[in-house]
Amino acid sequence: MILTQNSGIIMGPITKLLGFIFNAIYNLFNGMGVESIALSIVVFTIIIRLILFPFSLKTTKSSKIQQYLKPEFNKINKKYKGKKDQESMLAQQQETRELQEKYGIKMTQGCLTSLIQFPVFIGLYNVIQNIPAYVPKVRSLYEPIAQAIMNTNKGYSLLKGFTESEKIPRLTTKLVEFATSTDATSGEGLKSLNSVIDVLYRCNESLFDKLASTFSANPQVGQLIAENQDKITRVNQFIFGINLSEAPGFKLTPAIIIPIASFLCQLLAMIATPMNETGDPQQDAQMKSMRRTMYFMPIMSFLVTVKAPAGLGIYWAVSAFISFLIAVFTNLYYDHVDMEKIVEKQKIKAEKEIAKRKASGKKTLSQRFTEAAMGQPTEEQTKSSSNSTLSKYGNMNLKNYEADQTAEPPKKGSLADKANAVKRFNDSGVNK
Repeated sequence: MILTQNSGIIMGPITKLLGFIFNAIYNLFNGMGVESIALSIVVFTIIIRLILFPFSLKTTKSSKIQQYLKPEFNKINKKYKGKKDQESMLAQQQETRELQEKYGIKMTQGCLTSLIQFPVFIGLYNVIQNIPAYVPKVRSLYEPIAQAIMNTNKGYSLLKGFTESEKIPRLTTKLVEFATSTDATSGEGLKSLNSVIDVLYRCNESLFDKLASTFSANPQVGQLIAENQDKITRVNQFIFGINLSEAPGFKLTPAIIIPIASFLCQLLAMIATPMNETGDPQQDAQMKSMRRTMYFMPIMSFLVTVKAPAGLGIYWAVSAFISFLIAVFTNLYYDHVDMEKIVEKQKIKAEKEIAKRKASGKKTLSQRFTEAAMGQPTEEQTKSSSNSTLSKYGNMNLKNYEADQTAEPPKKGSLADKANAVKRFNDSGVNK
């Protein structure tokens, strides 16, 4: 069910943790008399970005150190200039990696930050898409209406017809037919209740009026909608009357501001993040290619936030704006700091890590790739090959070597047949 909490092995715990944090923030503001999902999303986004800030800072630091060491990378590049043979190219890559390792530069840090952010974004998508499932105070506004709908004669058929006629996305096939017992404490009853709340959470004022008309046979439904509609609107409403549970769509409404803001903030974040050249032609080419690809991100953010609930668009826009601010301030910091001291500290730290790794006998991933590319066997392969050779040839003595008697006789006239003829001649003692 869409409004049922995510129960996946990986995303389930992440989504529940994010839902717990979001609920705590909402309850904090609710206790102050501020009932606003939008404000909770903004504060929630700031908290998540602060948690992820150390990862972003490490990526920026690594990039700045690599830029500072560009003359060293240029020396390697100059040493192998014009050499296009495979051995020289692999040697150049190896020296570049060794220099990066010497100063603790990790090219995978940017990827790690992105990998960490991805499950957070998916988890947050689940929370914002399913706010009543994670925020009990919001769920309590919809539950009485949902229970009244379930108690209506032929309520399931009426609600399914309503979702089909109003084309409420992804909900018609998710509706669970009401069980004989409408008790929400039972398993089947709870599934049915969640599927009804799913529909109600997608309703704006206009749809609520149509829903009350659809269930006119049960006046209680219309009465409960009238009692709770103002509270629901106040909780879900953003500036200019934007409903956070609705997708903006490609319509000229105030809600289109959110996808546009998301696009602009994402673009600003991209511009503010400089692409530092390393002096290694291969890595610089890869970074330029990644940079060109990343310019599709603002377009993608616009397309996603147009189709997703407006609440998710607020998260994406605020998150991108915070990324922009982080990029600006970290660049200002590293432009005025003594990079020589930072590089020296990083070198000492890297030396300790290298010594620790050597003591344990472990190799980095880049070292393994280099060895594989240059045809050098790994330590495990060397040991295996050595043991196999000793086992096979350790007791061999060419003087008393005997041919395998079980083998088939060599073909007449072959080299092996001629060798055997010479051996028989020598054994007969004719030439003694």
